Amino acid sequence: MLVERDQETDRLMRLLFGGAREGSRLAVISGAVASGKTALLHQVTDTAGARGVRVLNAVASAFEQEFPYAVIEQLYQGMPARHQDDRPRPGLGTPHSPHGPHQADLPLLQAFHRDLDELTADAPLLIAIDDVQYADLPSLRALAYGIRRCRSEALSVVMTRGSLTGAATPALDELLHRPNVGHVRLAPLTVAGVTTLLTEELGPAEAGRHAAAFHELTGGNLLLLRGLLDDRFSRLTCDPFDTTPGTGTPAPGELFRQAALSCVYRGGPVHHRVAQGTALLGDASSVPLLSKLVAVEERQVRQALAALTEVGILYDAHFRSDEVRTVLLDDLPADELGTLHHRAARLLHEEGADPIDVAGHLLHHEPAEPVEEWIPATLRDAARHAVAADRMELAVNCLQMAHRCTTDEQETLILQVTMVEAMWPFNPLSQLRRLQSLAGPASSGQLPPEYAIPVLLRLLMLGRTAEAAAALGRIGRDARPGSELDTTLRTIDLALATTFPGSPELRTFVERAEPDGPRAGEQTPESPRLTASKALRTVLCHGACDRAVQAVERVLETTRLGDTTMPTVHAALQVLIYADRLAAATTWCDQLIEQCERRGAKGMLAGFHALRAQIALRAGRLPDATRYAERALEELPARGWGVAVGLPLAVLVDAHTAMGHHDTAAEILARPVPEEMFQSRYGLHYLYARACHQLATGRQHAALTGFRACGEKMAAWGLDSSAMLPWRLGAAETWLTLGSQDRAARLAKEQLELTGDTPSRARGAALRLLAATRPVGERPALLQQAVSVLQETGGWYEMARALADLAETHKHLGELDTSRLMTRRALRLADGCGAEELSRSLQRTPGRSALSEAARTGEDTTTFSELSDAESRVAALAASGYTNREIAAKLYITISTVEQHLTRVYRKINISQRRDLPASLDFDVAHTA
Repeated sequence: MLVERDQETDRLMRLLFGGAREGSRLAVISGAVASGKTALLHQVTDTAGARGVRVLNAVASAFEQEFPYAVIEQLYQGMPARHQDDRPRPGLGTPHSPHGPHQADLPLLQAFHRDLDELTADAPLLIAIDDVQYADLPSLRALAYGIRRCRSEALSVVMTRGSLTGAATPALDELLHRPNVGHVRLAPLTVAGVTTLLTEELGPAEAGRHAAAFHELTGGNLLLLRGLLDDRFSRLTCDPFDTTPGTGTPAPGELFRQAALSCVYRGGPVHHRVAQGTALLGDASSVPLLSKLVAVEERQVRQALAALTEVGILYDAHFRSDEVRTVLLDDLPADELGTLHHRAARLLHEEGADPIDVAGHLLHHEPAEPVEEWIPATLRDAARHAVAADRMELAVNCLQMAHRCTTDEQETLILQVTMVEAMWPFNPLSQLRRLQSLAGPASSGQLPPEYAIPVLLRLLMLGRTAEAAAALGRIGRDARPGSELDTTLRTIDLALATTFPGSPELRTFVERAEPDGPRAGEQTPESPRLTASKALRTVLCHGACDRAVQAVERVLETTRLGDTTMPTVHAALQVLIYADRLAAATTWCDQLIEQCERRGAKGMLAGFHALRAQIALRAGRLPDATRYAERALEELPARGWGVAVGLPLAVLVDAHTAMGHHDTAAEILARPVPEEMFQSRYGLHYLYARACHQLATGRQHAALTGFRACGEKMAAWGLDSSAMLPWRLGAAETWLTLGSQDRAARLAKEQLELTGDTPSRARGAALRLLAATRPVGERPALLQQAVSVLQETGGWYEMARALADLAETHKHLGELDTSRLMTRRALRLADGCGAEELSRSLQRTPGRSALSEAARTGEDTTTFSELSDAESRVAALAASGYTNREIAAKLYITISTVEQHLTRVYRKINISQRRDLPASLDFDVAHTA
């Protein structure tokens, strides 16, 4: 069935047979491969035969172009027998052309002309030649000779001509471009045409649904369309019971791939080579590059690309279907494919292309010896780019090939470093042995500074401080002031001052770490990493600082997480944590954890989970703290952390101690840790957590020793600030248990002086402990201050402890109703933050709701039933000691609404003021918060 060819058919019939005419007529049907030229030719010949026209058919072939008169021989086969018998035959009595085998013999030309005259004298004659572009030259000359001299109106000639790269031969050009030649160009099918074709195969509904998709894959090429349909029917034949709706959806298969190959092959060798080159490069966006790759002139490449686009193989210089690209590459012999890949890699490298694009070709072909110098360096650069793009498999493949290709010792070491840096964020344990093997070269100067420094920093974290310090000292002596290396070393000094302040080997670097401000005369903006390092040192040494917090927030907003920016982001987050900006720290940390999970970067993920655990601990969310810390150690086992393992272990010990899980905390403390950890900031966290555990388990003297050791180290290292660990409060609490209130009071006051008037968790905890050293009558005011500060800063565990102390104080003062209210508040907070031991100590009475408490005390339960849900919530919070403003914030209502609810509550239960609210109003305050 011919689709969308009615106009072309009518035009051909008019050209060949319609109207008055003088002499013979010739029509040429042209179009891309598989556009339906042959089918249209057959329709014309069938129509002509039905009208009584004699038809002589011939099909030219590229395989017969070297055989003289191959087309003329086919035409003679359709003539009456007498013409076949009497014609001169080449090589049989006919003199050879003195001009060579491709020149026509004059007797043959004259005989062919006579035969045409005789045949047209009897009846109309139509000569139909398919694929005339492949006709042999002698046949073309004979046709031109005969048609030009035959003046009979009874002669018509119709030919099909496919696309050819390059100009036509003079003989073909002479034949096709005569004044009486009419041309009909066949275009690919439109979407409407595809719909018509599919309707015959799939029915109207499926055809309408999938025609656009079929057209997108084929460009309207009939052969490709038939391949897609045949693939569909093949699948249905294999599974005839598949009645799933939408089976008409195009899915390229083997028949489609073969049809695509046929389209390419039929375009000729140049089309085939250009198509293969395009498949190798992925697209044809650069004609000069493609021309060099396939060794074809640019003019011919453009012609071939135009033809491949028209035939439906390409669209906008890209393959319509990846299946076609794949089958073209699979069709290449392995050695030829490898050679092309190598040539493409070299051409792309010379043009300065993306190293990943170059490496993509190199990885398909193992370079022959000797390896060109540019190959290992290009593969190393490609690995770096691949890591930045989270394409780890590609990065590893590039580095492995680069290692195989290089014979230079230093280049081999650089490749090893690059491999460590590429894989460390994803699987640090897999790189430990390689890292340790690089310690010697990094220390001895065999590696350039930019490659030695990452190795040395990772060795530092593993506790190998002596050799790292020696190597960093050597590198520093060679650094030119103001250079990029000098800036890097300044940043390292700051990092060492905040991470390894107690290491004797690193004392030189710690002492020369510059102050918070910029260097004198420095005008260039400092790097984000230097900014974050300075801010961290400021907060650790001097306490929370708004300027430092603002600086790291800008760093976090402008820095994209990557392997090289991980230390920057990590330092910035720690500033927010130590400065008690826990809400902002939580938001950033959760975002970063999500990014790491998407990347599968387990090493990075472990670090951020440890920070998230630290946030949860400082906020008093004990179950969250243990969950995140355990997750951190699951993602990266302890031996991969080095000295940094002190942080997740300390969080676990602290949290389990506060929860009352003392056996679990003891088990964690029994795990081996690196001795070098105790010279680092992580060791401070560990010492403090261990002392807290000792205090909770009744080993006061050991705890006191631990808190003192922690304080002495912090003071010696310049980290004794309110942002760091409140060792004074731990020691004060220990002295309280030992009965020394004076010493406890002195330490609590020191902590208050250190924190200043700014609300903080440490200030709230210090007020709580100071209250414990005062007479009972003076305690409520200090404890109320502590509760207010802790409520503002979000230290829920410490707030629960302050409320518990306040409840106990009111009990001693005989204020039992207030004591019960404070107990309930403390209990709810203890339950909410997971402080199980504190919760048990508050001796909660189960099942004591408002109604049950009223029944127990003999109060009239009817009055409570008259309260609406909103009134009950407001009354319960008021009875629990919350202010109107706090109630409004918790329930997301206005203060005026709170006042109105309370007025109605007073009236319904017949009281006149807030203090008369019964303690039995035990609504679930935690739920309403």
